[in-house]
Amino acid sequence: MGWIQDYRRQSSQDSHGQSDLESQFAAAAQSRWRELGDELRADVAEFNKQGTGAELSVEGEDTYRVRNSGSGLELVLKADFDNHSASYDYTATSQRSAGVPEGGMLSMRQSRRGNVEFYSADERLTSEETRQVLLEPLLFPKQSAA
Repeated sequence: MGWIQDYRRQSSQDSHGQSDLESQFAAAAQSRWRELGDELRADVAEFNKQGTGAELSVEGEDTYRVRNSGSGLELVLKADFDNHSASYDYTATSQRSAGVPEGGMLSMRQSRRGNVEFYSADERLTSEETRQVLLEPLLFPKQSAA
């Protein structure tokens, strides 16, 4: 057997291995995404114990929307499992908003144990840090200096 056949066989095996790794990542990422949704829901419920008006809604399997009527802001968090990332954007929902925070991007990376974790600018975020990055500007917005 010549090197060309060896190369083709190796390339074929590599592509099968790569698709297996991608499917493993996708399953782990979707599991972590659902877990993040549960954590966000719990944070919103805790915030609302003070009687304020935050709510979380789910749109499909890849989007969370958190609205805070008190701050006049809304967060849209959208997963892109193919690109191993999640984007987040804030919008004003009323005139109460003193300004709209800047959105951003979190990357999703699989650990050696197979779990998916969120990263911001190459820094691994704990579950709590992830939620704080996303929710703090919405739930506790900075007041504009007047």
